[in-house]
Amino acid sequence: MRYFIVNMALHLVITGILVMLTCIAAGRNRRKKTKHAVLYFFPIVFALAAIIYIVHYTAPRLMDINSMINGNYYYDTGTVEKIGFVKNYFVIDGQHYFLNPLHNSLQEGDTVRVKHTPYSLFTVEITKIEETQPGSEGDTVKETE
Repeated sequence: MRYFIVNMALHLVITGILVMLTCIAAGRNRRKKTKHAVLYFFPIVFALAAIIYIVHYTAPRLMDINSMINGNYYYDTGTVEKIGFVKNYFVIDGQHYFLNPLHNSLQEGDTVRVKHTPYSLFTVEITKIEETQPGSEGDTVKETE
C-alpha cells in the first residue's frame, strides 16, 4: 500500500510539473516574451503531454484509491510473458500489471494468480500456481505463496 501511495504521489508531482510548464509557456506567449516561432507551440505540447500522462498514469491511480481503501480487488490468472526492465511491471495475456519492484520475484513463464486494482492494474498480491502433470495422482492446480 505504501508503494502505491508513493507511486501515485510521484505521478501527481509529474502531472503538476507538466501543468506548470504549460502555464509558464502560455504566460510567456501572452506577454510576448517568446523569441522563436517554434517556442509559441510549447504550451500546446506541454498541455498534450499533460493530458496523455493524466489519462494513462495519474487518473487510473486516483480512481483506485477507493479500491485500495475498501479492499475491492480483481483476480486474473495467466502465464507471465514479459517482465519490465526495472521489474516494476509484468505482462500477462498482453495486459501490463504494475507492482513494487523490490517484491518482484517472478520469472518469465511462471503461471500466477494476480490480485490487482481495477483501473491502474496495481498488483496487491501474486500467487504462483504449480500445475501437476496430466495422468499423475491428480489433475488439480496447486497454489503456493
